[in-house]
Amino acid sequence: MKVAILTNAYPYPPGEQFIEDEIGYWATQPDLDVTLLPALAAGTPRPVPAGIAVDLAMARSVRSGRLWFMLQALVSAIFRRELVQLRQSRKMSPPTVVRALLHTSKVLEQAAQLRRYARIHGRIDVAYCYWNETQAYAALLARQAGAVRKVVSRAHGFDLYEVRRSHGYMPLKRQFIADHDAIFVLSRQAWGYLRRTYGAPPERIRISALGVPLPPALAQPSAPGCLHVVSVSFCLRVKRLDKIVDAMALLARRHPDVSIAWTHIGGGPLLEEIEALAQAKLAGLGNITCTFTGELPNRAVKAYYLGAPVDALVNASESEGVPVSIMEAMSAGVPAVAPDVGGVASLVSDRCGALLSPCPDAGEIARAVERVALAEGRDGLRAQARQVIESAFDAARNYRDFVASVVAIGASGDRQPARHPPRAAYPLRQG
Repeated sequence: MKVAILTNAYPYPPGEQFIEDEIGYWATQPDLDVTLLPALAAGTPRPVPAGIAVDLAMARSVRSGRLWFMLQALVSAIFRRELVQLRQSRKMSPPTVVRALLHTSKVLEQAAQLRRYARIHGRIDVAYCYWNETQAYAALLARQAGAVRKVVSRAHGFDLYEVRRSHGYMPLKRQFIADHDAIFVLSRQAWGYLRRTYGAPPERIRISALGVPLPPALAQPSAPGCLHVVSVSFCLRVKRLDKIVDAMALLARRHPDVSIAWTHIGGGPLLEEIEALAQAKLAGLGNITCTFTGELPNRAVKAYYLGAPVDALVNASESEGVPVSIMEAMSAGVPAVAPDVGGVASLVSDRCGALLSPCPDAGEIARAVERVALAEGRDGLRAQARQVIESAFDAARNYRDFVASVVAIGASGDRQPARHPPRAAYPLRQG
């Protein structure tokens, strides 16, 4: 069986670190011919397991080709249907129209790249798209041309929740959502969101949590009189890192006798801004230090929890799927403090950490850190954090089952792709 795994860039940087835990399970399948097809390829690729091929057919794009597909997009039915949807949803504006056109041209180009790949290497039995984005839609177009038999996709957060997108607009998803053979979401909450917001057929939505390897040892708590808080995220507005800064300042004022350290792991466009904010708001507080490590390899993040005492992981994001960054901390026995957004509640609870309100302020975050890291009973929370991962988010079980599900889909008979609904039938999110 020929399986093509479509990624944004993996094994090339940046991001998509969490595929590294999954890809090894694809490599163990003796009857599969597995190829990674990244859309971008710049820099030095990360190592991949033996038996996994990498092909840059979808990463080769020239300016003249992009212009050609832009012209094709202008006259395509996909673009016309998207304009209808934008008008119905009252999201029609110059920026959304431009984004619709750009996404349409990208889908057309990527579909052509997949067709060309199939002509050279043979028809793809399963196109597994790590993101429910343009590559997934392109694979569906390639299936119509006979280049692909089955199309399955994961959906995480940025490719699922409209609040994560500029103008609350998710280009093209409603047009293609019914055509997938299966869409794998991370939680029951995500299942409902995909169904309600985009009208995905419920029989084609499956829940498959990500997972993390279980470390051989657990993180240690800080010594009495010390507190070490860690946060892990890309530095974007949606991550609300300014709230963590305020919470750390509040903790330092409330506990002048405690030596507090805050470490943020992750890069991103707002890194310098957050560093400057932390320096300004923590200045004059002699009992707190903050460290910004920038981007770290996934293996280094995992090792970090075993190399220094860590008392809590804090997440303040306004939108999440089911964060692997939280899983990794909890697998090492570090309790998490995180808001009740996306599928976070399937991972974090007051039994193993602190589940915050969807929009917590600094005071709520600080009180939660005090409860999980400074109050009596913290050892029990640490044990429960590890237990949650063992029972529901163990990579060995989750990825083995996921691979088996995708292989079963590839082995099943073909079906006719869904017809696009009439223009009035596109599901529109209310409000």
